[in-house]
Amino acid sequence: MVILLALTALMSCKDQVEQLSGSYSYKISGTAVFGNDTVSISEEIGALELIRLSADSALLTFNALRGPVYATKAKVEGKTIELVPYERNISRLSRDYTVTATGQGDLYDGTMLVRLRYTGDDVKADSLTLLCKKN
Repeated sequence: MVILLALTALMSCKDQVEQLSGSYSYKISGTAVFGNDTVSISEEIGALELIRLSADSALLTFNALRGPVYATKAKVEGKTIELVPYERNISRLSRDYTVTATGQGDLYDGTMLVRLRYTGDDVKADSLTLLCKKN
């Protein structure tokens, strides 16, 4: 019984980011405008690692299946997360586009739901969804 109480006390001492830390599976989908064409973004899936930097900040590393690796930092406050703007490349019709990605979202038990935005030369996406499920 004493051991159980001690473990419970240790678990309650973890800060929000420490509780979120770990491996996630992720998927990004939505629509984007390339020039004058509105198209569905090919669904990107992969592995995400959330690493604690401090009680209110984290490093997110993305490893896309058959795609790029990229990273950003995030601020965590309560049940919300805000991604620090970061650059990444996306491909469409054999052409690579460099975009700046930003996002804000909500944290649930083992799930992150983030609304992403991409902006760049000839690219704009305001309604992308990043869904992350803890492994």
